[in-house]
Amino acid sequence: MEMLDKQIRRLGGQQEAFINSGELSTLLKKELKSMLRFLNKKKLKFAQEVDRLAEEEFGDKIDMLATIPGIGKKTAIMLNLITDGFTKFEHHKQLIAYVGFSPRIFQSGTSVKGKGHICKMGKSQIRKLLYLCSWTAKLCNKACREMYERLKAKGKPERIIKIAIANKSLKQVFAIGKSQINYSENHADNICF
Repeated sequence: MEMLDKQIRRLGGQQEAFINSGELSTLLKKELKSMLRFLNKKKLKFAQEVDRLAEEEFGDKIDMLATIPGIGKKTAIMLNLITDGFTKFEHHKQLIAYVGFSPRIFQSGTSVKGKGHICKMGKSQIRKLLYLCSWTAKLCNKACREMYERLKAKGKPERIIKIAIANKSLKQVFAIGKSQINYSENHADNICF
């Protein structure tokens, strides 16, 4: 799906370049529109098939994960696919490392202390989805909202806070996926991470 998105963006960019240069003939314009229509139909068909297969395989788990405020159906499907229904990992730290949200500290002895970053060695597509989910989670998810307010009060940058919220959401997802219990704001703290 990611490749189809890239092709659509690339083709749209080419079309825009031809329009801006004034070199767009009617035949080329018609051909570009036809190709864009074709790719968009393929993308829609592919997305529907992925949704159907994911629902068939992980339907209940997808619905459970979607009860977490800030986690949408697309993210729930992706998380179930990469974790094989939460059977691949025994601890949330393994999942965090697999996705690429684990911290990476640059340090050498006492003299070189670099800035900390996330590892980014994992799946960029799920990292992107979780980062986008953090925007909603900071408003809707009680635990994430409290974390947002606490880190904002400490003066942390917005981007760092959203990564921390995405990490927190991933811990919640792991707990719900492993325990097979729907999310409840009152009982969120009782679920073992």
